[in-house]
Amino acid sequence: MTESEFIAELTGALDGQSDAARTQIPLLLASLPDAATRLDLQIFPAQDGDGFFTVRASVDGPNLYVINKSIDAHADLFDAKYTEDGVQPPIPIVDCFDVDYPVNDIVVDCAAKWLQTVWHSFGDIKCNIPVVVVGHDDYGTVTPIELHSGAAA
Repeated sequence: MTESEFIAELTGALDGQSDAARTQIPLLLASLPDAATRLDLQIFPAQDGDGFFTVRASVDGPNLYVINKSIDAHADLFDAKYTEDGVQPPIPIVDCFDVDYPVNDIVVDCAAKWLQTVWHSFGDIKCNIPVVVVGHDDYGTVTPIELHSGAAA
């Protein structure tokens, strides 16, 4: 699979999950605890560099364990899994030894752009804390991206 084919397939797979994310994000925002000072939408690419990844929200603030537990039910925005029917949701998977492009950087960049599109589809959002897209372990070339400054809309 070429780099451009990988990007096209991944972008299509993410676009297919936009409605689910649009459903999840308002629930996530409603579950934010008062003590939260920032919401991170973190993109976790697989260590293998095969294209697998997860997008999960976390909050910053005092007593991280407690405040993150309050959003736990709504924190997973995208979570690919191996099932008996294959990878669900279906995303492109590559053998990192057979490609000459930075798979994890591409995954983070595509997922970050997807999150921006989903976020902006809401128009004005009521949220009193900053919301930032972050690539885990410094993967990605476009992150961090501030989606919301923290001022209530």
